[in-house]
Amino acid sequence: MGHFSRIVTLLAAIGVSGIAGLTSGQARAASPVEAESPGNTLNLWRPGDPGQPLRISGWVRSSNGKPIPGATIHIRQADGTGAYTPEYQASLKTGKDGSYRFSTVLPGQYYGVKHIHIGAVHEGYQYLDTEILFKGDPNLDQDSTSKYAIHLEEATVNEKTVLFGRFDMTLRPLGSD
Repeated sequence: MGHFSRIVTLLAAIGVSGIAGLTSGQARAASPVEAESPGNTLNLWRPGDPGQPLRISGWVRSSNGKPIPGATIHIRQADGTGAYTPEYQASLKTGKDGSYRFSTVLPGQYYGVKHIHIGAVHEGYQYLDTEILFKGDPNLDQDSTSKYAIHLEEATVNEKTVLFGRFDMTLRPLGSD
């Protein structure tokens, strides 16, 4: 899983076990390599984990707007207490329509802003390293808040408050600027 050294934070949204749409392909393991999910859905959050449940969904598309099926997405983040642990590192593939989604927790404070490292890669495209930032984080500067941070919606699912957010990524073809 050498790509993790190149991943920059991605904002992740997590859901609650039992939410419609979670698949049997969800994974959670002690290491990022074991945490690869064969489907376009991944569940890092488990009942009892500290932190606010969060679900992030989005699409990976090429610079011309076409979906990129089978792109690999790498996720790394702090848990709800702000500690980096193997349980909150994983990879998944985009679906046939380029979509992905994962359930996690809103990361705890870790040296500055709350964030999720996310990266996307597919043959023929440049590797993308980025991070998900959240609107409303008091540690965000004005530029980051207006340009890069995502808005989170709140809903009650199975009597549990869950945050939902969307984060789309665009991959550029190799050789393009």
